[in-house]
Amino acid sequence: MLEINKKSLVLEPDEVMELERIMTDEDRESAYLFLKKKIYRRLLSSQENGLKSHLDGCNDPVSTFAVMKK
Repeated sequence: MLEINKKSLVLEPDEVMELERIMTDEDRESAYLFLKKKIYRRLLSSQENGLKSHLDGCNDPVSTFAVMKK
């Protein structure tokens, strides 16, 4: 899932041309694929290397605290 914050993406010249073609042709299917393959994947990959909280792990923090109490 994406983090909700501001991001900047750079489009290559061929991607700008592809986007212009999609807009000119009003091609909905190509627009969806462009968003999915070019934009969404870049956003995902830009957030993969971010810092993560220790609470984001697969462990249940409540059970961890219960074990530490014993």
